[in-house]
Amino acid sequence: MSDLIRLYSYWRSSAAYRVRIALNLKGLRYESVPVHLINDGGQQHAEAFHKLNPQELIPVLIDGERVVRQSMAIIEYLDEVYHASGFVLLPPTARERARVRSLAQSVACDIHPL
Repeated sequence: MSDLIRLYSYWRSSAAYRVRIALNLKGLRYESVPVHLINDGGQQHAEAFHKLNPQELIPVLIDGERVVRQSMAIIEYLDEVYHASGFVLLPPTARERARVRSLAQSVACDIHPL
């Protein structure tokens, strides 16, 4: 955990949008670092960003020395690490968490365009 969370994001990305929602629901302060997916041939292809995420996808969350990629992994990380924030993103039982994960994955994997 760090005092400053950094989120590499693009305003039109639904994956980045869901991470921003989670950060805000948890009341966490973060710095948004824009990565424009069209300008300059796609800023996600720049060498500096490629080092953060070799897949050249957003979002990417930096929390101290920890680098977390993929929106659903980021959201679960935030819920587990920042549980003291008072807002819980996932329900308490395994059955309820499975339902939430299946609904979220339906959007993230089946609907989300690459």
